[in-house]
Amino acid sequence: MNLKDTKIFIPEIPAEWKDRLRSGHKNIWNESENDGLPKVELEPPQRGLYAERFEDGWYWVCGCNKCLENGEGWSYIVCDEHDRCITCGIHRKELTEIPWWKRDGFQCKPCHAREHEERKQEALRLAKENGHNEWECFREDKIICPVCASECSNDDMYEAGEDEMTCYVCDTEFVVEIEYEIKYTSSLKKVNV
Repeated sequence: MNLKDTKIFIPEIPAEWKDRLRSGHKNIWNESENDGLPKVELEPPQRGLYAERFEDGWYWVCGCNKCLENGEGWSYIVCDEHDRCITCGIHRKELTEIPWWKRDGFQCKPCHAREHEERKQEALRLAKENGHNEWECFREDKIICPVCASECSNDDMYEAGEDEMTCYVCDTEFVVEIEYEIKYTSSLKKVNV
């Protein structure tokens, strides 16, 4: 069932209330209770809906990007029908492990593992075909895996010395040596007159 045009009035919430936050599927009004207004928590009547304020009051409306067909890659709220692996279509209720979040939803662990293995084998094949070796990783501006030639992230490495890391493509553990080159700039001292 497509929720795209759903708009269900919420009689429990006065139109003038503005302080609302979302926590998963739950909608919470007056969380801070600073104005003396009562805190109210409501779940939508159906997955994929969330509370939105209009001039005449609060309504349950669709928040599922697939139902809305809005082309957005991320959806904070997903309806029950679209809560499926983007690769194989298995429903979230059938999962036994925590899935991987992806741009257009989630991917179940078996699909993620299969894709990872395909990427790994392709990278290893290309590295072998291109004759990749450790010398191509020597004193480079980026971290290159010595096995599969994939560029690796250095987001957590800042200090000179050696760090250990694992290639996110081929799963090889290797050592990265960080070197810094010292540069000097000289200029005349400014004198206050």
